[in-house]
Amino acid sequence: MLVPIIIIQIITFVLIIIFLRLLFHKHLSFALNRLQGLQTHNLEKEAQLNKELERAKRERQEEAEKGRFEARKLKEAAKQEADRVKEEALIEAQETSRRIQQEAQAECERIKKATIAEVQESSVTLAAKVIKEIFSEENCKELQRELVDELINELRKVDKEKIKVEVKKAEVVSSYPLSDKQKHALSEILKEAIGHSIELTERLDPAIISGLVINLGGRILDGSLQNKLRKVIPLLKKEQEAKGDVSH
Repeated sequence: MLVPIIIIQIITFVLIIIFLRLLFHKHLSFALNRLQGLQTHNLEKEAQLNKELERAKRERQEEAEKGRFEARKLKEAAKQEADRVKEEALIEAQETSRRIQQEAQAECERIKKATIAEVQESSVTLAAKVIKEIFSEENCKELQRELVDELINELRKVDKEKIKVEVKKAEVVSSYPLSDKQKHALSEILKEAIGHSIELTERLDPAIISGLVINLGGRILDGSLQNKLRKVIPLLKKEQEAKGDVSH
């Protein structure tokens, strides 16, 4: 009686083991398949992620290259602008320097001319004083007559268009009074030049020593001794300088 029970228990135990093994195998296969599916899905995700990472890397490289290219362009543009500004500043500095030199040279020339004119005027004044001291009153009057007659003769030869002005009066400045003959001759010459009669206003000025100065409404006809000295002194100076150059 005991043996059949033991056999039944053994068979039951074996069946239970077989059932459990079948059940375990089924669950194990399902779990393995699921794990394999998850692994495949993970591999696909990993591959996609790698692609995304590679694409992002390429984009970063492209952006970096683009940034470097833009930086090079900006640097080159800045260099060109700096060169342009430098060149313009150099040109402006050269122009300023040239203008300053020209202005300085012009100022030197102006001062030189003013000094020469001042020296010449001083020479004229000194020469006039010397002549006035050396010449007697009669000599000065005789020189006056000669200079006035000379101016009248020169006026006869001058182109009348050069002295033609629209005036009704003329101021005549001399160191000594004019003779009636000189006044008449002067009036006729001026009348012929202007085209109508003109009133002469005579004024004495001993400073001119000898000669005659005619003022026609601002146009000056200078036949005074001082004016002749102004013309002669520069010529004498040039002649003296020429002799000095030859001697050297």
